[in-house]
Amino acid sequence: MFKRSFILVSLIFGLVFASAFASQLWMTKDLPSAYDNGLTIEKAFKTSKVPLLIEFYSDTCGTCKRLAPVIHALEDGPYKGRLTLVMMDVNEDANQDIARLFGVDSLPGLYVFDHRHMKKHAIQAEDFATEARLKSSIDHALALSEHPVVSAR
Repeated sequence: MFKRSFILVSLIFGLVFASAFASQLWMTKDLPSAYDNGLTIEKAFKTSKVPLLIEFYSDTCGTCKRLAPVIHALEDGPYKGRLTLVMMDVNEDANQDIARLFGVDSLPGLYVFDHRHMKKHAIQAEDFATEARLKSSIDHALALSEHPVVSAR
């Protein structure tokens, strides 16, 4: 009796694990790694005249997969000419140091970085919930970049 129960439980556990693994592969198969057109963060810092929208992602992150097309649509639409998009795959060794420098502790990590004033604005995870909240958060970061707060001494 115990042997049958053990086999049944093992079989159920194996099926659950296999289905979870298969769904993760299905969800992340179209992550737009191809969107990275070779623009490195160093090149973006040197050439961009506008703030950078830096997206830290991984090919295995389901939220990254869901968010990436929205970010690219925004960058091609309402923020065209106002932001330069840089995608950083944290699975690449060269990008891990940059992710640590930015303090990325969860994925996706989204930052608006104004390199003229050296200001970093993190987009909070709860702002990924809807496109409207994401746009509002990016607009807020851009407003802070365009009108930096000057501290009085």
